[in-house]
Amino acid sequence: MTLSQRLSSLGFQLTAGFLALVLLFAGAGLYAVGAFQRQLAYDALVEIAGQLELAAEQIHAQAMNYKQNAPRDYPTYYRDVRLYYRDLTTHVATFDQVVDAFMKGDFSHEVPTPLPWMMPRLGTGVTLAIRDLEQAWKTWRGALFEAIGEDTEEPRLEWAAEHAIAEHAVLGDATARLTRALRDWTASEYRKVVQGALGLAVVVVLVAAALLLILRYRVLAPLRRTIAGFQRVADGDFGHRTPVEGSTEIRELTGSFNRLSVRLDLLHQLIRRLQQGSDLDELLGFLSGEFRDLLGFDWIGVVFIDDARANARVETGWLDGGPQPSDRRLYRLQGTLLESALAEAAPIHVADAVARVRENPAYEFLAHLVALGMRDAIFLPLTAQTQTPVPAVVVFATRRPEGFDAARRRLLGNIAQLLTQAFGRTARFAEQSRLAAIGEFASGIAHELRTPLTTVSMALESLAGLPLEERAQRRIALASGEAERMRRLLEDMLLYAKPLSLDLQPVDLVSTLADFVSGYADGDRRHPVRIDSTPAAVRILADADRLRQILVNLTDNACQAAPEGTPVTWSIELQPPEQRILLRVHNGGEPIPAHLLARLTEPFFSTKTNGTGLGLAIVRRLVEQHGGEMRIHSDLSRGTEVRLNFPVLDHAHHGVPCF
Repeated sequence: MTLSQRLSSLGFQLTAGFLALVLLFAGAGLYAVGAFQRQLAYDALVEIAGQLELAAEQIHAQAMNYKQNAPRDYPTYYRDVRLYYRDLTTHVATFDQVVDAFMKGDFSHEVPTPLPWMMPRLGTGVTLAIRDLEQAWKTWRGALFEAIGEDTEEPRLEWAAEHAIAEHAVLGDATARLTRALRDWTASEYRKVVQGALGLAVVVVLVAAALLLILRYRVLAPLRRTIAGFQRVADGDFGHRTPVEGSTEIRELTGSFNRLSVRLDLLHQLIRRLQQGSDLDELLGFLSGEFRDLLGFDWIGVVFIDDARANARVETGWLDGGPQPSDRRLYRLQGTLLESALAEAAPIHVADAVARVRENPAYEFLAHLVALGMRDAIFLPLTAQTQTPVPAVVVFATRRPEGFDAARRRLLGNIAQLLTQAFGRTARFAEQSRLAAIGEFASGIAHELRTPLTTVSMALESLAGLPLEERAQRRIALASGEAERMRRLLEDMLLYAKPLSLDLQPVDLVSTLADFVSGYADGDRRHPVRIDSTPAAVRILADADRLRQILVNLTDNACQAAPEGTPVTWSIELQPPEQRILLRVHNGGEPIPAHLLARLTEPFFSTKTNGTGLGLAIVRRLVEQHGGEMRIHSDLSRGTEVRLNFPVLDHAHHGVPCF
């Protein structure tokens, strides 16, 4: 933080302001204590001066009394020596002590104070009055002791009394002037104390007002504007900016809010773009244009993984904000960071790409990024949790070593779910568009092929009735079988493509399943098909023909997947809370891999060599048209089970086990 930032920071300003207030209050307190102490000293000095004035009057009064009652004999004289002379010397000693203290400015004996700086500083008028008193006292005292004489055993008291009476006016006027000067000076000092106190009060008020103004205009006003900005963003005005002003802390808060607003606006645009478009290149172009500076990447791309989880290829990539031509090169997946990201279903940060490639040459895709000049990368996996049609990894890479610092990694981590959903949904849209185009094309081809295929089938039937050699008959039979298979494929394609029209009627599902299993068991001896358990009776609204088609397709699939000789079992279970029926078909055998399980009901996707990829897609569509749901579960311990959930029309309340 620079010096100007420190000086403009709210903490520094408030600390300085409160320190100033504390110092002002401390100074005011010390000033008040000092003023109070000095005022006590001033009052004490006035009182001392009053005592001098009183002492001068007492000297004069005693002198008058002694003059009027002068002693007539020695006993009386010695009595006066003990009384009058002792009082006179006491008054003289008092004058000596006080005048000396005034001259030296040391009043510690008369006015005790805690600190030297609290000692009173006498004014000019008082100083002049002290000098006059000192001169007057010096003259008066010298004349007094000259009148008394040098014999302290027999002093000349009468002469001393005459001197005290004659020079009383000089001494009295000097002490009176000192008293008046002290009183005037004390009043002046009191006015100064009052003025100082008022000045301190004004300064405290000004400092407090300055602090309030700082709080109002440097803190509260920017905070109110920032709060208003928060409210605007909360109301949906993403991208709103608040002026950066105020103290350093408020500026940092406003700056953080503006950055948050920018990011919210970008995320809002990302969501809106996701809703509007379904093209991966368009989405990557938007991220390269709007998110590149925010996330700090130079290259962004989507890497698709094949169904066998063996290879990866860059579906699309953007470098420095522009699309990069793709060579469709395949990269090994096994033992790479791409595989680790998919396995962990969590982002992976590659801090030093060059060193990682040197350590493991199998990192072919990472070596491709290094060849582009990338030094730091983050792999963001798109797995089954994001409902992508194929596994994929979104890759962010930068040329800067350690370019993805902790802040950017946190940001990526926070928006990872949104990004993965965005890419996953975009990938789904792209796949659905591709499938829709394929389906539309296939539907048109199916319509065009039905007539010539019928002609071919009729010709093959005619040829089969001719007396031909055995080899020709086998070829005709083979061709007839293939023509029939093609006919069924065309029917499946048309069935999936055209709108369904169901004739829904109450159907007893238990008896329908029993009739179907009985007939199916007669035709296929390699796989026992049986029913484990059912209720006594349960009815659903269904199209009987379409319901039988569902049973046929699921049973065929189960028999094809199960090892020869293993049973295929059906069961019906009532679910009272929801008033729904659960129809299940189960077969043993190898479990279906998790990455393929979610795609089994996609059209044109099949794990069979000669499969069309439409059987389970048609079944799912038919089930959903009946108001049901279809789920597929598969694991090593239980095999594979397809669960169909239908709404119940009515049912019996007891179950009967079946064979």
